[in-house]
Amino acid sequence: MATRRKTTGNESSLSKRDDDAPLAPTEPTTWGGIARAWPKTTFCIVSNEFCERFSFYGMRTVLTFYLLNVLKFSNDQSTIFFNSFNVLCYSTPILGSIIADGYVGKFWTIFTVSILYAAGQVVLAIASTKDSSSSFHPWLDLIGLITIGFGTGGIKPCVNSFGADQFEKGQVRMLSLFFSMFYFSINAGSMISTFIAPIFRSMSCMGQDSCYPLAFGIPAVLMIVATCLFMAASFWYKKKPPSENVFGVIFGLIFGAIGNKFRASEKKSHWLDHYMTTHDCTRDKRCQEMKLEKGKDYCHKGQYVDDVKQLFRVLIMFLPVPIFWSLYDQQGSIWLIQGTQMDCRLWGNVLFMPDQVQVLNAVLILVFIPIFQIIIYPIAEKFVTLTYLRKMVCGGLLAAAAFGVAGLVQTEVNNSLPLLPKSGQAYVSFFNAIPNCTFDVSPSGKEDWRTLNFGESMPDLKKTKKQSAQESFHLSAGSNSFQLRNFVGDCIFTPNSLKMDQLTYTFKSKKVYHVTVTKNGALMGEIDTDKAEEGTGEFSAGIIYALDYKYGGDELDNLVFCRGDTKPTECNPRKPSDFYYWEQKYNKDDSDLDAYDFYDIGNEKKSDKKYVLYSFKPVKPGKWWIFLLHGRPRSAGSTTPKTVDVTDLDVSIELRRQGGVYLYALINDPTADNYTSGGAGLKVYKNQDGAPIHFQAVPDNSVNILWQVPQIVVITAGEILFSITGYEFAYSQCAPSMKAVVQAAWLFTTAIGDTIIVLITLWSPFDNMATMFFAYAGVMAVVIVLFAFMSHFYYDYKSYVASGDDSQNEALIDDEDDWGKMNAGYQADHGQPRKTSNLEEYLDEDDLKF
Repeated sequence: MATRRKTTGNESSLSKRDDDAPLAPTEPTTWGGIARAWPKTTFCIVSNEFCERFSFYGMRTVLTFYLLNVLKFSNDQSTIFFNSFNVLCYSTPILGSIIADGYVGKFWTIFTVSILYAAGQVVLAIASTKDSSSSFHPWLDLIGLITIGFGTGGIKPCVNSFGADQFEKGQVRMLSLFFSMFYFSINAGSMISTFIAPIFRSMSCMGQDSCYPLAFGIPAVLMIVATCLFMAASFWYKKKPPSENVFGVIFGLIFGAIGNKFRASEKKSHWLDHYMTTHDCTRDKRCQEMKLEKGKDYCHKGQYVDDVKQLFRVLIMFLPVPIFWSLYDQQGSIWLIQGTQMDCRLWGNVLFMPDQVQVLNAVLILVFIPIFQIIIYPIAEKFVTLTYLRKMVCGGLLAAAAFGVAGLVQTEVNNSLPLLPKSGQAYVSFFNAIPNCTFDVSPSGKEDWRTLNFGESMPDLKKTKKQSAQESFHLSAGSNSFQLRNFVGDCIFTPNSLKMDQLTYTFKSKKVYHVTVTKNGALMGEIDTDKAEEGTGEFSAGIIYALDYKYGGDELDNLVFCRGDTKPTECNPRKPSDFYYWEQKYNKDDSDLDAYDFYDIGNEKKSDKKYVLYSFKPVKPGKWWIFLLHGRPRSAGSTTPKTVDVTDLDVSIELRRQGGVYLYALINDPTADNYTSGGAGLKVYKNQDGAPIHFQAVPDNSVNILWQVPQIVVITAGEILFSITGYEFAYSQCAPSMKAVVQAAWLFTTAIGDTIIVLITLWSPFDNMATMFFAYAGVMAVVIVLFAFMSHFYYDYKSYVASGDDSQNEALIDDEDDWGKMNAGYQADHGQPRKTSNLEEYLDEDDLKF
């Protein structure tokens, strides 16, 4: 057994292996020998990790869109829910570590918690088969996600170290190869699932135009497979028994020191030293065991007190880490919502979906690690001494810069967002749907006259620096009247006694409305200004139905969009992605009609189903043909038919742009051939492009999603410098007895960071997302400057070096200048042992945020 020593000033501060401590004889020196000696059980562990990471990241990648589009959460609610889920995932590793180390061991912890984990995935997949109106939501989803959170957190601190337990002491090279395999399986699973999960959810299945049952079902199956793979080698694993509850020992030591401090009269150099006042080695079993093992007078608790002191010094340096995660973890929530406001087309009709963008982080991590180790760090060392804390400072500044870039991108994205009214205001646009007619309109008493020709409306609600004279009316909420005058052309109202010179409506605060004027009167309705957030390039469409054909009655007529480059001979309701419909009175009393019997003629209200307003719905890009649908396409508890009975309205919509909000008007065209009133020969007015008359209320997305790439590149570089380096710093500065604690503490900083996101979202101090990004960047910059100041006083660097035996992990390095050179590239070049060769035993991509 190697002896413990501390370097002196006459020695190199890089600790070396003692001559009497060669590699254990079990370490093979050839690839053939490694293959023969390799513990085959590790293949089950590596395969288990691949499936588990595929399962977790596949589910989490599409979770925000599921919250938005199935559970119908708002942007803020989705952000709170997503990041709260992260809080659970990164808090529960403490519980998993306590159970594994102090009670049942790693094997039984992994096995039992994996079953719980798989059950949660199955529950979530079952919940996703229910449509958004189901009473199972959100409670069944919540049960599934909470179960998953406990599952992934419970096994997180156990799997990699359990794999390391399968090797003999001294098999350093084999252990390094194992962690390379382990690392590769982690990133392969997360990278593949992050890319394909959005494809799964964008497909249509089970009567819906999305397929979350597949996006969640595949991860559920993979988690079951992961559990089975792990158990396949259960009889051959090396299963170390639980040792002690490290967390319990530490808290016992802390409370004991506090109690002794209040009772003691003498002063100690450190308050934790008071614990030793009442400690008796002869009565401490662990102290006696260590004395026999080391062959000398050795106080285990005295060493433990020193280890806890060093742990506290490291934990103080963790203070800025949660702020970093509060920025980093927005990639899966707020940055994804930013992506829904961008143009996802790469070329032609190929879409790069917002949740697929997240795969860039995993890819860049694999690319950046060798670049930093081989190129950037060696070059930087020629100009400055690199310490871990200096790297972390640079990483934090890059994270702040990433959010500065995100803020600049959002500033451009904001130009495609609608200008919305403030509290106490309402915006109103008029739409002329009277063929061959022109008129003027103004709010009563304001003399703000606007002239509208047939098919014209006021411009969209685009943000501009200067208010246009032709934009929508900006009015006070409440009752408002309008005057119409100067009717020019064929402005014949039906019946002729209608008076259109005065219209009065009541508008709600912070809402946007349209008033569509037809030959039978004026129809008022609210405009849903929210951009589509399904994440597959949708625009939003609302419909005004104003035909000389009584709508509904016993036949329950509806409207349907059928997609095709040419007019389809029949509409197939079993292809939901090509079959969008607006329906009345389905699933009991539900209806897609926003203004079912709301028809204004002057100041009178009439009930006439010939004139209705459909709600706004997201529609995928493409060419759509509009039909009158007789009967229901489907209803709750019924089977979707293969074909439906439709009437051709001979109009189509072709729209490839994304994010816009459009209102289409189906208006009679009495001049068309074969037109007769009452429905026979039904014809609709259309523009030269074959589309019905319409206006655009909200602009299309104009900023390409590739503009998110720079901010992802910058924050990934920050992750390399801050997260990975910070984790190495923590492990190098903590004694072996504190490794489990520092790992749990590092993961818990992620939970705190996500809690910060949740609290800020609940507070909701920002109306503008760009402002929010700049605020996060500013806070990160201030915090990292304070961290740099703290780092200046962290001059007593220590390192615990592994050489195959944990008892040797106590060799110390105190020279700060040499510490700055201790990185993998430097050590490889100089043939010296890696200071933290036991580091990989505790690493996975969650710990490093891969």
